[in-house]
Amino acid sequence: MSVTLHADNSVAIVDDRDPVFEEPSLESVFTQWHGHGPDTDGRYRGAYLTANALSAELNVRVRTDGSVYQHTFRRGVTHAVLQSGGPPNDRGLTIRFRPDPLIFGELQFDSEMIRDMLRQHAFLHSGVRISFTDESGGAHDEFEFADGIRAYVQLLNTTRTPIHPDVIVIRGEQTGIDYEAGLQWCEEDEICTSFANDYYLPTGGTHVHGTRTGVTKAINHFIRTRMIGERPVKGDDARAGLTAIVSVRLEAPIFISAARTNLGNPEAELVLASGVERELLRHFEVNPEVAERVVRHAILERDLREAAHAARKSLRLKKRPR
Repeated sequence: MSVTLHADNSVAIVDDRDPVFEEPSLESVFTQWHGHGPDTDGRYRGAYLTANALSAELNVRVRTDGSVYQHTFRRGVTHAVLQSGGPPNDRGLTIRFRPDPLIFGELQFDSEMIRDMLRQHAFLHSGVRISFTDESGGAHDEFEFADGIRAYVQLLNTTRTPIHPDVIVIRGEQTGIDYEAGLQWCEEDEICTSFANDYYLPTGGTHVHGTRTGVTKAINHFIRTRMIGERPVKGDDARAGLTAIVSVRLEAPIFISAARTNLGNPEAELVLASGVERELLRHFEVNPEVAERVVRHAILERDLREAAHAARKSLRLKKRPR
């Protein structure tokens, strides 16, 4: 996949996956509402309609089965339709659009923001190569990660101090929910970055609650079975210093608020809680030195929290009038 910001302020997107629409459905995809939900391959058709409606001109070119279909729209209305032959093994989709100045005025794309978002998508899709070119700025970048979730956590921890060397990666699928989580504990405060169907969710949601529950249960299970006599920890203790990336993909996401800042699917919480607990305990079993560091870190946080609470309580008692 490639994205190019052209000097004329248009954007070209090339996707070499198999197209999911051909003639005669091509025109309807860009002019008729098909809903917010994703197709089976994860594409959101509502985005095509929106881009067309907000563009002064949009050109879409589909290459499939030795044929090339090309449509040109101007301000959302079909302007030209072309069909021609093409190489038999050439398949893919190219869209080039220019935002409508009557709607946006003098628009300038934020090259750095687009670059960061494309890198983020490469993190979430391991093994997929995404290239970005800014003609005006003379910049070109390519992003591809063999293990994107691991690389994402490592990036976030570049200026942090991990207490164990490697990122713990958890993947699974249950009841139609695919999930990935990357976990690494550090000396600093907790960081959690979450996604659902590739949407960044700044306030998390049920999949994040499930991940946190699974982490706490795994640590307390280790304490209960391996550290006889040691008291359990609370969730804040278990997550202290944790850097986490949590990504889920599901067919019918429930987003809280129109801004889609939070995932509300209750089934995601159950799946992540059980999956993270199970896989984290497996990792602890194979890597006892990592388990020791993570659990001891949580116990220390518990002791510091309790000591601070006792100090505050003692101070309140001293301030009471006699």
